[in-house]
Amino acid sequence: MHGTVETQPRSLESVVRGQRGAGLVAVAAAFPDADVPTEEIARPLGIEAEWIVRRTGVERRRRLGPEERLSDLASACARRALADAGVAPSEVDLVIVATMTPDDLTPHTAAVVAADLGATRAGTIDCNGACTGFLAALALAVGQIESGRADTIVLVGADAMSRVLDYEDRVTAGIFGDGAGAVVVRGHDGGSHVGPFILEADGAEGDAILTPRPAGPVIMDGQRTFRRAVDALVDVAHRATALAGATVQDIDLVVLHQANSRITRAVAERLELPEERVVDCIANMGNTTSASLPTALAYAEDRGTLHPGSRVLLGAFGAGLAWGGTVLTWG
Repeated sequence: MHGTVETQPRSLESVVRGQRGAGLVAVAAAFPDADVPTEEIARPLGIEAEWIVRRTGVERRRRLGPEERLSDLASACARRALADAGVAPSEVDLVIVATMTPDDLTPHTAAVVAADLGATRAGTIDCNGACTGFLAALALAVGQIESGRADTIVLVGADAMSRVLDYEDRVTAGIFGDGAGAVVVRGHDGGSHVGPFILEADGAEGDAILTPRPAGPVIMDGQRTFRRAVDALVDVAHRATALAGATVQDIDLVVLHQANSRITRAVAERLELPEERVVDCIANMGNTTSASLPTALAYAEDRGTLHPGSRVLLGAFGAGLAWGGTVLTWG
């Protein structure tokens, strides 16, 4: 497909049914070495670690050091995902990095990652959508492939939330962690294995999760966020599966943004799903924002609950306020 120009516009029906599809073929995660137990967060706040664990589900999280770079984490997981997919960096057409905490304003993180990988012919884009950033970037990647404008895309979600936290704030100090996850998205003949997508936002409620310039800290209305998140994710689950010609009960695995274990459990209960079909991996990672969905996918693959042919529901809710979801067939 490289170098070709499509002269006839396609209808939506031809994109969904037609000759060009997209699929996720590999996933990998990377985390900093520094492991921070919740006790270390709780002690300066004068509270018990169990208080944080009960409210968030987070027992420990990883943290980048002052001299470490987020782009190195992003490159590490992208390199691993490419190796698992058997794809050379020279084959990559586009590198997208979803992040709200880049190392620098410029150069943008995707350009740094592409250089690290040796993807010298790839275009590069950063996407700042916070907790829904990876999902929005996946919609962009799938659209590029379905339109024939790209064959192979590396998509990374990466955030260093430790850089924008107030560790004296009980609401946010114990929730977040640092990490990165990457997927390889490739084109193929036949219908797409991803989508359609739901992407929505309510900017009028944006002050519920706010990160002021230049470097935070994150300010969050926990109760308002909880209520909106559960309602939105339940709604998205039903609508995204319906768009995919299925029901929630047809889904093999539900992978939600790892915002808070209480949110994940509340959504699962309202969807009447058994816990083994819903990924909950926040305990040892924390909420890694843009990295949450791909690291959760990597977690599920490592534990054997994600395998080729699995029908997966992705859902995310976060700052913006923004939310969305899609259904994909893995592999």
